[in-house]
Amino acid sequence: MLTQAVFAGQFLSGADAQVVFHEWTAWAIFVLSVMQVGIAAVLLLRSAAPLWLLVASVFVFIAEGLQLGTGYGRFLGVHIPLGVFVFGTVTALMLWSFRSKPQLTRKDQVRKDAASTGL
Repeated sequence: MLTQAVFAGQFLSGADAQVVFHEWTAWAIFVLSVMQVGIAAVLLLRSAAPLWLLVASVFVFIAEGLQLGTGYGRFLGVHIPLGVFVFGTVTALMLWSFRSKPQLTRKDQVRKDAASTGL
């Protein structure tokens, strides 16, 4: 995602060829956001992630779709601030994922409790 800012900066500085790489990277990030929603949904169903993670992932997906649209439309007044917002949100989600402790599912908790009591 950081490469997007580099490509955009080069394009805004007059290197027109960089917009192609910016576009390719945008589509790759969009696909990753689809995968993020799917993974967050699976984790939620397994009780391994909170609901807000799925909601945040859906909003990132929507924002990435808006990024594609505003980029193609050259609405830079929306595209650039939205890109900064998405970068900040994804960074916060990444930091949360490294800092949070994995939650046990109810089934795993029962197994752990049974093992600790010797049953």
